[in-house]
This record gives sequence, structure tokens and C-alpha cells, in this order.
Amino acid sequence: MSLKMKIYRTLTGSTVRKIVKGVDDFCANNLPTVRKRILLPLKAGAKGVLLKFSMSRGKNSGQAPKLWKIATRENFSPMVSIIVPNYNHARYLRRRLETIYAQTYKNFEVILLDDASTDSSRDILQEFQELHTDNTRLLCNAENSGAVFNQWRKGLEAARGDLIWIAESDDYSAENFLAELVKPFADDAIQLAFCRSDFVEEGQKVFTTEQYLSDLQNLDFTKNFAMTAADFVCQGFGVKNIIPNVSSVIFRRPQNIRDQVAELWRDMKLCGDWAFYLDIIKGGCVYYSAQVTNFYRVHKDSTSLKIQRTPQYFAEHQRIAEFIAENYNVSFELHKAHLRLLESHFFGYYGGKDILELRRLFDVGRILRVNRKPNILMGVFAFSIGGGETFPVTLANELSRKGFAVTVLNFRMADDLPDIRKKLNSTVPMIDINNTGGLAEVCAQFKIDIIHTHHGATDSAAAFVAENSKSLSHVVTLHGMYDAADTNYLKKILSCVKNSVSVFVYIADKNLIPFKENNFGHENIFVKVGNGLERIPINPVPRSDLNIPENSFVACIVSRAIPQKGWQAAIDAVTLANEKSERRIDLILVGAGEMYDKLYGHVPDFIHLVGFKSNVRDYLATADIGLLPSEYAGESFPLLIIDSFFANRPVVSSDIGEVSAMIEDAGIVFDLVDGKVPVEKLAEILTALANNPDNYAKISNRVNNVAEKFSIERVANKYISIYNKVLVESH
Repeated sequence: MSLKMKIYRTLTGSTVRKIVKGVDDFCANNLPTVRKRILLPLKAGAKGVLLKFSMSRGKNSGQAPKLWKIATRENFSPMVSIIVPNYNHARYLRRRLETIYAQTYKNFEVILLDDASTDSSRDILQEFQELHTDNTRLLCNAENSGAVFNQWRKGLEAARGDLIWIAESDDYSAENFLAELVKPFADDAIQLAFCRSDFVEEGQKVFTTEQYLSDLQNLDFTKNFAMTAADFVCQGFGVKNIIPNVSSVIFRRPQNIRDQVAELWRDMKLCGDWAFYLDIIKGGCVYYSAQVTNFYRVHKDSTSLKIQRTPQYFAEHQRIAEFIAENYNVSFELHKAHLRLLESHFFGYYGGKDILELRRLFDVGRILRVNRKPNILMGVFAFSIGGGETFPVTLANELSRKGFAVTVLNFRMADDLPDIRKKLNSTVPMIDINNTGGLAEVCAQFKIDIIHTHHGATDSAAAFVAENSKSLSHVVTLHGMYDAADTNYLKKILSCVKNSVSVFVYIADKNLIPFKENNFGHENIFVKVGNGLERIPINPVPRSDLNIPENSFVACIVSRAIPQKGWQAAIDAVTLANEKSERRIDLILVGAGEMYDKLYGHVPDFIHLVGFKSNVRDYLATADIGLLPSEYAGESFPLLIIDSFFANRPVVSSDIGEVSAMIEDAGIVFDLVDGKVPVEKLAEILTALANNPDNYAKISNRVNNVAEKFSIERVANKYISIYNKVLVESH
């Protein structure tokens, strides 16, 4: 045992505690002044030393963190929404606003909030709003909202920027605050950036960040750094709120505020911001700047100081610790370090005497019984077209909404399409394989429990890391790529994944054929789960914009423009149908690729080539039906069907993959003939639907009922059950 550990155990032994408690009790009864001026400060200092020892123990809390290398981007200038929540701070308000409008970074909007102040605040706010009408809004409450977090939420709901700065009305900042803290967000993994603070009281500096955080020995707050949230929590953010003041923070605008976090906000008087930070950084990275200063105004009569003398202070820390246990992979030692820090406060500022009272206020045993959510690395082949490419993005968004720490890893095995990239919510951290030190290092830094891949190439890349890691599980979703792979490539992939995958999720029965034909075994690790998508607002493209008559019957194909997707057969069928139909039939083709290039400028006027579009449901909603004349052997669970249903349109499709089970009676399915679309049969179907309203109504009236089973909420819940099962089995 090292000398350091011997000292630690001696200092934390029960005998020493009894001696210290005896001295404390004697001084409290006989020498109160000595206790207040000498003993309590000495105890507080000793507890700080013990915290350093506590934080140095355990593999999750003591190792020096691996710093994150930030990706850069030229001409990066996102909009920042600056929210200024004010209540009766007229005395400080003018300086606060002057330092905001004097920022050297200029791409921002200002949202001024007044919570029914009774001083002259509103006059000052109106003055600045009138001076800066181009980028400032003033929102005033007729009645006080009752809590500062209600104002935070109001500001977040009103914000339009990419990034958020909540600039509290009694603080102020250096003029380069935004310029310094916006830069790291060029890296899609950064979820929050904060800077050093000077604590000021009555215009005088009384404390600094460096002093406040001096007990965190593995973090150097005299230098800029970035690290994963997983490391940041283990290095101290799981023990104390390293960010003492929200005015020092910029974060990505959240898509929503989860109910669990909103509940913590409502109930907490002191630690609500801590819970909020812990939630928004999950799965991502945090940046700290020592180059710029925030000035945090402290008040002698503040509510926070009063709460620190009540049991609520420890109750809030208990809830924070339970939140950390649920959402972060931390060691038992970290919770013990948290307890050590609370001991310092308990015997010092709080004035407690009995250690058993603290154990009741902060129950480590209850914290350890909390079930932890797994950390998920979602592997994406590329941000490109295809079900295996877009579904993991949709799933990652939903898992994040449900409160999971999910990180998207872009393997960049094809060119990224900006419109597909935009489908990933900005609050879901994304890392680029080209900017990392390797997959194994990524999994270690983000403390990943499960890597989930969706393409044979990414499955293979993940397999080696998963197979050689005791703590990493591998989940694969089969989207049809294995079905379409040639024999040699298939055998190569299967040999890679055979010993690494904990669960294969298949979306179509035919996905299992390659495994059975190659005597793969492990039948017990296959689980069937269909794909799902999220519902989004739909704005149908006006038919006039496409030169389509309003009374036409319109079909719409959305797919990659490759021959196997049946574009030519669809054109031939629509051409034939128009020769027989009383009603004109038009066809919209959405997608890019070989067939688009071949057909462009060589189609009749009832065929509309629109190229790649990200708003595919707007085009499907313009049509009467979604059309899927696919001959593609790898077709398993076409997302076009779900998109059509969510656009409230029935589908006509070839019988391939799971199409029949997906469509049920909300469309028409036809058989391929020798693997090809029967053009005459398809023409008959289109003609019958175009000219017989009853035929069309019969399938269109069923769409909403059938569509519900494709809700991403339902699908994500099935995946969560799989993740939880894998996590339990791996431990």
C-alpha cells in the first residue's frame, strides 16, 4: 500500500472522526469563537485535501483525462441567442446590457425577459430594445413566474439561434466572451463551452475559478481544454458543480427540455442548473476557456446561501448523484468523493455534528441501486441516401430525446450529403472518424457500452474493437446489405462479426438467409424489429410548381436513381396507363444518381424529375400515392412506405422484402415476374386507382391506422429493451 493511501485511510478512519467530533463538541460548548475562527476553517481545509485523495482513487476518477482535439471549420459564424432573464436588477442591468452589445462577435439576437419587476428594470430594458430593434426582443411577464428556471425555459422556447447564452442580469462579461466561446462549436461533438469566472461582491473580486476548483487535481483551469462529458464528470463534475454561474456558459439550443430535467428544475433551488448541464452534455464534449472572464456577482443575502444551511442542500445533492448514476458510467469512488465534499459542508457551513445524520441526508447505498442507461455509439456509414444510412440518424435523435447518452460516429465511407446531415439534431453529438485517434480510443474516451452499426463495412470495422474489449457490446441492424453482397465479401464480413455481435436486429425475414446458408449459428442472438421514422410537419409542394394539373392522378417515387429501383419500368407503366386512362396520370421522381442523369431532358411532360430533395414527404403529400416499383435484391424494409404513410398517402409496391407486411391493406402489392416489374400489370393498377374513386378510397382510408406501427417512439423502445438486456448480460 502506498504512503498516500495509508494517509488517506488514516485520515478517513472512524477513530480520527471520533477525536475530531469530540474536539468539535467541546469547542462548540466551551469555546465557540475558537471553533468558528480556527477549528471549522481547519476542518474545511482538511476536507478539501480528502476530496483530492478521493478523486485520485478508482480508474474512473483518478486517471488524467485524455483531452479532446477540437475540429476546426473556416468561416464558422452561427447565430447565438442571448437570453437575459431579469427580476429587480435595475441596479446592475445597464452594465450587463452594455457588455452584451459591445461583444466583438456580432451574429447574435438578444431576448430580454422581465419577470414582473417592481423597480425601474423595465424602463432600462425598453431603452435598450429601442436602441437595438434589429436584433432585440423584449418579453415581459404581467405576473412573476415564481422561479428563475421558468424564465430560462421561456427564453429557450423563444430562441432562434444555434447556440444559447443565458446572461444573467446582474453579471457582466469581457467583450471577447462570445468570440472565444463560439469557436469550439465548430466541432460537432462540443455541447457546452464555459470560461473562467471572477466572483465579485460590491465591485470587488472576492474569489476566482482557480480558487473554487483548486481541489480538482487532474484539471488545470489555467489553460484551455476540451474533453468528453464522460471524462468531465469523472474528473469532478460528478462531485461538485464545476460551472458556478450560467453566465459563463454557451450551449447548443436544445430541441426540447426533457420532463425529468424540467421536474428537477421545478423542485431544486440550488442545483437545477447543474442537472441541466449534466443532461445536455451527455454523449458529447465540453470545452473550457481560460482566455476570457465572466464576472459573477455574489450577494450576501442570496437564496443559495440560505439553502446551504438547510437539509434541502443535501437532498438536492442526493438527486444530482442519482441522476449521475443513471446517466454516467462512474465508479463507486466518485460517489464517495461526493460524500467527502458534503462532509466538509456538513460539519462546516451547515453546522452538523452527527455523521449519521449526513448518511441519512446523502444515502450512497440508494445511489448505487440506481439502474444506469447505456452509453451508445451509433455508427453511420455516411450521411447519404438509403435506409441503412438514414435510419440510424432517426434512431439517434429519438434516443437522445429519451435521455440516452448517444454519440453518432460518421465512418465517412461515402460522400456526405448536407441535407441528410441536417437530419441529425444539432444536440446529438457527432464525431468524424477522420478526426479521432481510432475507434477503440473513441469508445474508451466516451465510455461506450454499446456500439450499434448498420452496414456490413461498419459492422466489420466495429467487430475487431468489440471482440477485443471486455466492456463493449456490439449490436448490428441488418438493412439488406448482407442479402445483396457477393459470396466472397459476405463470407469475409461474417467471419469478422461472428464473435463480436451480441444481437443482430433484422428487419425482414430474408435478412436471415445469408446466415443460414453459411451455417452461422447463434440463432438466439437474432431479434426482429421493423424500422420507424419520426413525424414532421408537412408542406405539400404546389402542383403548379411542378407543372402538374390539379386534377391529375399523381404517383411519386423516392429512391436512389439506380436501375434496380424501377424508374424506367415506372415511366413505361405511366406512359401506357395514360394511353388508356380517362384521367391524366403524372409521375414525380425524387432522387439523384445514374438514372436521373440518363433520363433528364428525355422524358414526356407527365414525368417530373426533381432530383435529390430532403423534404420527400412534401412531394409525397403532393401526390396521390407513393410508388415503389423496386427490383433491388437488397430491399428489406423500404422507408418510402413509412414516408408515404406519414404523408397520409397509400402505397403501390412490388412484393419484395417486408413490403406486404408493411402495407397490409393500405395499398396494393404486385408480384415481380422473373425479378422484373410487370409494366402492363402496374399500368392496370394505376389506371384503376386514377379512374375509380372507390378503389382509391378503399386503400387511402386505412393509411392512418397502419402508419402508427412505424412510429419511431415505438421502435426506439424496442431497441432500448435490447440495449438494456445486452448491458445486463455483459456485466
